[in-house]
Amino acid sequence: MKSNKKIDFYFFIFSIFILLLLIFPIYSFGNKVEPFLFGLPFSLGWIVICIISQFIGILFFLYIDKDNN
Repeated sequence: MKSNKKIDFYFFIFSIFILLLLIFPIYSFGNKVEPFLFGLPFSLGWIVICIISQFIGILFFLYIDKDNN
C-alpha cells in the first residue's frame, strides 16, 4: 500500500509541473508566435506539447500502478 501512495505523490508532482508550464511565469517563455512547430505558432505548439506529455505521463503512471497491483 505504501508504494501506491508514493506513485500518487509522484503523479501529483508531475501534474503540478505540467500545470506550471501552462500558467503565467513559465508560459511567458513559450508565449511566442515564431518559430512555428508543425505549422502551429509556438505558443499553441507549447500547449499541445504539454497536453501530449501529460497524456504520456498518465499512461506511464497507469502502467506502473498496474504492475504494482
